[in-house]
Amino acid sequence: MCTGLYFAQNQLIFDPNTLSNDFTFRVGVEKEVLTPDGISINCIQLQAEKSKGVILYLHGNRGSNRRCLRQAKMFEGFGYDILMPDYRGYGKTEGSITSEKQLYQDVQLVYDALKKDYNESQIIVVGYSLGTGMASYLASRNDPRHLVLIAAYESFTNLKDRRFPIIPDFILKYPLNNAKHLEKVKCPVTLLHGTEDSIIPYDSSLELQKIRPNEIELVTLSGTGHRGSIFSSKVRDVMLKITR
Repeated sequence: MCTGLYFAQNQLIFDPNTLSNDFTFRVGVEKEVLTPDGISINCIQLQAEKSKGVILYLHGNRGSNRRCLRQAKMFEGFGYDILMPDYRGYGKTEGSITSEKQLYQDVQLVYDALKKDYNESQIIVVGYSLGTGMASYLASRNDPRHLVLIAAYESFTNLKDRRFPIIPDFILKYPLNNAKHLEKVKCPVTLLHGTEDSIIPYDSSLELQKIRPNEIELVTLSGTGHRGSIFSSKVRDVMLKITR
């Protein structure tokens, strides 16, 4: 069983939607970030009229930027550009995800590309669901203006232990440890989590907030589930406060 789970975990964790190379997005500007192994990470950038900086949005495990453009509307209207990368195998980004290290290296390349056009004090990193693991990683190794995590897990190991405690930790290729990363984050952090989240339990964010209780803000989304958290009006309230 463990052997089967080891080899099947990519299919269990990642649920990408691929797009043809000639697919055209109706909004935004496409940008490409080249990896050392020759993969071009496809990104969509939505540009503000008078930009004060950029919001780097790392989406969840389903779909692609085509699906997640609706989520990006939660970050529009605050005077910040929005950059959304698609992970390997998602959207128009070719290749496939093979390791946690690869995931982290790819998002760091995207962050480094942003630093060519923006000061770090102008970069806000936002992660939703799966994307919170990469977002917290970036904030732990860089110095962005703010980190926002929506429906964050303590780690994938913790999620596994909650549902399948009999399965040993060592089979996980993607521990994605938000708790470990947040111990090293220096910038302000805001967590948002729905109390009715059946995918990533609300108490995951309660535990994350305890890591730095005086520096990590937790915004409770009462009666909200996993999918609804990214569309909560409180997300826009938080972004308004951060981008002033």
